[in-house]
Amino acid sequence: MSLHLTSPYDEQGGAWIRGNLHGHCREFSSCASVPLKEGVRRHYETGARFLAITDHDHVTDLSEIRSLWPDVIFFEGFEWSSSENLLFIGSSVPPLFQLALPEALHAAKDLLTVICHPKPSKAHDYWTVPMIAALDPAPIGMEIYNAHYSRRHRVWSDPNPIYTDIWDTLLTRGTRLWGFANDDSHDPHDYGCTFTMACVKEPSAQGLLTALKAGRFYASTGLVLDRFVMNGDTIEVTLTSSAVGRFIGPGGRVLATSDGCRFSYSHKGETYIRFEAESAAGRIFLQPSVVV
Repeated sequence: MSLHLTSPYDEQGGAWIRGNLHGHCREFSSCASVPLKEGVRRHYETGARFLAITDHDHVTDLSEIRSLWPDVIFFEGFEWSSSENLLFIGSSVPPLFQLALPEALHAAKDLLTVICHPKPSKAHDYWTVPMIAALDPAPIGMEIYNAHYSRRHRVWSDPNPIYTDIWDTLLTRGTRLWGFANDDSHDPHDYGCTFTMACVKEPSAQGLLTALKAGRFYASTGLVLDRFVMNGDTIEVTLTSSAVGRFIGPGGRVLATSDGCRFSYSHKGETYIRFEAESAAGRIFLQPSVVV
């Protein structure tokens, strides 16, 4: 049986919508300083048109917020915080934070589940690879960038926002998780630092959840994808602005790197290939193409 690369971007068609999937408000998260309405306004002004409010162990009532911003798709959610943190997000979310994490994950089959900031401090292991690999059922994804930990933090003196090394270790082991970048908004400087750009066929909460679960999105701190094409076993990526781009394979090995707006790489038997790029405008992280 022949093996070939498959990508979550293979399915054509749909509109790209920007949003953020990790945020808190002062009313229901003691660690946050920004009230709910002000926080939503800040996200809206950055271009977000879908949002998840994920207060700690609390499902925040969004009925008033939905009426104030009718052109935004809002998700209910919470950040499970009894130990290492994990997001539970959906159109409607029950109080699963009342359960132990294994029970909550089993009850969350219709929800989006995302591991939070696996290494928020450079010197501290929070979510380790064995811990993540042992989760059953596995979450849908993990944060590979968390903007709240991109500067000095009230808890961690050596904050760390990027976790692609953990992602690559898991992908190399065969654990398939989508990679998310989130503002994790608590304070005024957290807003608009990252975004999730999802390609949806139906601009609704269910349409977005379907796209996110299938990996039809990318994570960014500023760079924007123009085009992704799979020509046989060759991946072609075009960005809207110039950057240094890298194709990454098993073990986190850099397979190819170049400058510009257009990048390509031909598959040479790797079990997965992902693309990332960086410039003064920010970073971008595409979801991995994998061998099936």
